[in-house]
Amino acid sequence: MKRIISLLLCVLMLVTALPALADQPKPIPTLSVEEIPGTPAGVINYLLLCVDSWGSKEDAAQGGAIDSSEDAEETSGAAVNVDSNYAAYIDEIETAVQNISTPKSLGNTDGMILVTVDTYLNRVVLTSFVRDLLIQKPDGKFNRLSRFVPNNGNNQEAVEKLIDIYASHFGVKIDHYVVVNWSMVRNIINAAGIKDEKGVGRVQIELTKGETEYLRGKDAYTSSWATPRLNGAGTYMLSPHAAVIYMRCRKSASAINGEKYDYRRTTRARNVLVSLKNNLTNITYDQAMELLDIVVNNVLVTDMSAMDLLEAADIAFSLKDSEIDQFRIPVDGTHKTITYSSGSCEEIDFPANREALWETLGYNSFVVREDE
Repeated sequence: MKRIISLLLCVLMLVTALPALADQPKPIPTLSVEEIPGTPAGVINYLLLCVDSWGSKEDAAQGGAIDSSEDAEETSGAAVNVDSNYAAYIDEIETAVQNISTPKSLGNTDGMILVTVDTYLNRVVLTSFVRDLLIQKPDGKFNRLSRFVPNNGNNQEAVEKLIDIYASHFGVKIDHYVVVNWSMVRNIINAAGIKDEKGVGRVQIELTKGETEYLRGKDAYTSSWATPRLNGAGTYMLSPHAAVIYMRCRKSASAINGEKYDYRRTTRARNVLVSLKNNLTNITYDQAMELLDIVVNNVLVTDMSAMDLLEAADIAFSLKDSEIDQFRIPVDGTHKTITYSSGSCEEIDFPANREALWETLGYNSFVVREDE
């Protein structure tokens, strides 16, 4: 009798597991190199990737101590002779670029934001990608978007292959990429945020009641994480570490503007970037170069040279007064959750999302653009 009961239990376990094994992703209609549209004149696509790791065990546990004495001194805002100072800027950035490490172990790219700058229309578009999107490699095998790098070498070469995936799946050519970790994001927020009385850079974020409860529930939480002290829904000035924890939050008991879980997480990341941008509206050119130096010293991997980085800084400085448009892949109504490879994945309608992305970025625009 015991054997019969054991056998029945095994059968029941197998039956209940069948639905999880039944989902087979549909083939993805990717684009060939010839089918990928050309980038409109004046448009540059930068891909920001944040790997799901910290710089040290101390950072992972507490977010690391932020030393305000290391903050860059603010300049008086006087006019700057860009041409006379440019050579010095180049030397500083070239030195910083040479110090960028190329670690073999990067990890999941849990934060993925495409920054599209349009110098012709003076606009910036932030497009975030849900991390568990299913993509299809050239060999026909499926992979989660966020796990592509660790599953395909976990190094800079894997990042280069990921760039090809973005082109073939989303129909957008990536011009440059930057890879950071969470400690580096925290350091950049500290440098670019609104300085409090202790010199710590903060970001202004509107939180829901659930988000404040999430932050207060973290083991590393202290009252210094937010000004005013976290207490219910409202607008707060978050410390660098609190901002990172907010960006990483994927728990949503109820939908916020129709978004839950990882979908809302992508919006939180964009909210922090927009807050930083708003703080930098009145930045001087000298301050922009100081910030660039800090950013470059907080990069794991990039394909950008010193001149590429300086050009990006120049473009950002010229667009500091522009509005930021936000977008997300997948768009509503074009995705479904399936079970694949022992977990939940998002299967999306790639043709529909490509069209939506092209429309948002202006690839389908009839605006006449002339190269100078």
